[in-house]
Amino acid sequence: MKLNVEIENINAEVKNQTLVIWSKTPLKILSSALLNGGLVEANGIINVQVPEGSGSDKSDMHWSGPEDFLVKAAQELQLPKEKVVGLMTAAKMKNVVAFTEKYEDVTLTVFVTAGATVAVTAGEPAASKSNQLQKIGTINIIVIVDGNLTEGCMVEIIKTATEAKTVALRELDIRSRFSGDLATGTLTDSVAVGCTKKGEPIQYAGTFTILGELIGKCVREGVKKAILKQENISSKRPLIERLADRRLSIQTIISQFSDGKITKESPKYFQLQKQLELFLSDGKIARLVIAALRLDEDLVKGLIPEKNANTVDPVSFEEIVQTALKKCSSDDFLDYAFNKSKPEDEAQLGPFTKCVLQAIVKKTQSNII
Repeated sequence: MKLNVEIENINAEVKNQTLVIWSKTPLKILSSALLNGGLVEANGIINVQVPEGSGSDKSDMHWSGPEDFLVKAAQELQLPKEKVVGLMTAAKMKNVVAFTEKYEDVTLTVFVTAGATVAVTAGEPAASKSNQLQKIGTINIIVIVDGNLTEGCMVEIIKTATEAKTVALRELDIRSRFSGDLATGTLTDSVAVGCTKKGEPIQYAGTFTILGELIGKCVREGVKKAILKQENISSKRPLIERLADRRLSIQTIISQFSDGKITKESPKYFQLQKQLELFLSDGKIARLVIAALRLDEDLVKGLIPEKNANTVDPVSFEEIVQTALKKCSSDDFLDYAFNKSKPEDEAQLGPFTKCVLQAIVKKTQSNII
């Protein structure tokens, strides 16, 4: 499978479940790759799909280690191991995406493979728990620039690409497997930046530059498209799936909010479950639940102002809330919001989510009992 690269003397294709990017002349490459990582000169970059059943891509050493695995992959492709930078992933190579952008005399192509099976949030205690996982997804990003990047610029590209990846995960509402918080990546992500060394030196590629803007755009869209192809995860997926990402299954919701009147042994349990699934699939209800979840996240992070002395009459406040809820649940408002606005262990539920879910379960239950 050939991939479009509008850079002279560079070809990209998928062969033997491996993405092969090859240049007739050596590239300057900076990467976090497992094979020949760091700052090197090499003719190619390979992104190898590990066989099913190999376990977690970079932590499972049962197949003699990742570096040996990548060396063997390069040999099978008849590529000299010293001239190849090697990455690996559990994502299927048929799901690779590539985006090309041009600005003046600079052309760049971004390649992304992505799996979000084990997403993680930077800074949380995940390393000690990762050995319990049977499967790991990886987000690998490769940026090729037809230009002469300084070493500092290459570092800045890695920074820009990482920021864009995190934005993409936020826009998909991808959650950490360990905490349920918004994910910033997966346990085993890699990034590689290569350049042809042509032309005048390029010193900057941050978000304040056109080059950085284009790289950010390609990575942001590339990560979302690759995750959609690999995991079938989109920003429009059902609320029930998004609740499950937060460890909130239908069963958990019922057990916490049904007041014990309906148990799993009850003949009405299945009926309640189906009714609740139907309720949560309603667009108005879904938006209310998501709003409550967001409020609770902001509350935990200290983003909601602390209460001050009462300055509003309680009756007035109640009227404001009721009026706002009525307006927000109207079809006209939801149509406007949906079409015109820009999207921006046991579950620990915040007060807003508890309030909303309790009301939903109570209403659903009243229709059955």
